[in-house]
Amino acid sequence: MDTDNQYTEQSYKLSKLILCLLTFAALAIMVNSSAEFSRYIFGLPIVLSGILGFIGSYILYKGRHEPFNEKKVIAVIVNAAMVLLILTIVVSNTLYRL
Repeated sequence: MDTDNQYTEQSYKLSKLILCLLTFAALAIMVNSSAEFSRYIFGLPIVLSGILGFIGSYILYKGRHEPFNEKKVIAVIVNAAMVLLILTIVVSNTLYRL
């Protein structure tokens, strides 16, 4: 691993993990055996992906002086999408409860 891109590599690995968790959540929707079980098996990967999105964004911010490459672009897109998704979920649930 190149020491110049250590933050990009860490964030890229987190992005791959986020995509795997989202794939697992999509498969959980297809299985959908019982409503209560499906709520947890679908919600947990989404929440974990959101937390990993914030962590990946922070890691990318620490490595903001590293050169741009395709891994950094993928990591920025995936992490930003997860942060936006979690913020949207939190705001919509907050407004729904009012």
